[in-house]
Amino acid sequence: MNFSRNTAMPAVLAISIGLTLFAGCGGGDLIAEATAKADGACECDNFECTTDFIAWFNKVSITRESDLEALGETGFNAYLEQSLRAGDCQNALR
Repeated sequence: MNFSRNTAMPAVLAISIGLTLFAGCGGGDLIAEATAKADGACECDNFECTTDFIAWFNKVSITRESDLEALGETGFNAYLEQSLRAGDCQNALR
């Protein structure tokens, strides 16, 4: 295939924009993982079962602070909601 400069530049621009947007979607992965961890904690039928799920939230808050900050206010609130939900489910089993 023979690409001219007029064809290649829009393609490069489209790829660059796509990669930039995709890079910003990492927060969604963190929120999805938080939702899965909260779901797991809430499916437990004993306190011990919840500890690994809660430990994940503790580890994220310590080791991935920059990822949490990158979520912005809305994303962080969504993450926090899942963390609190997991904690509520754990407390219900105490």
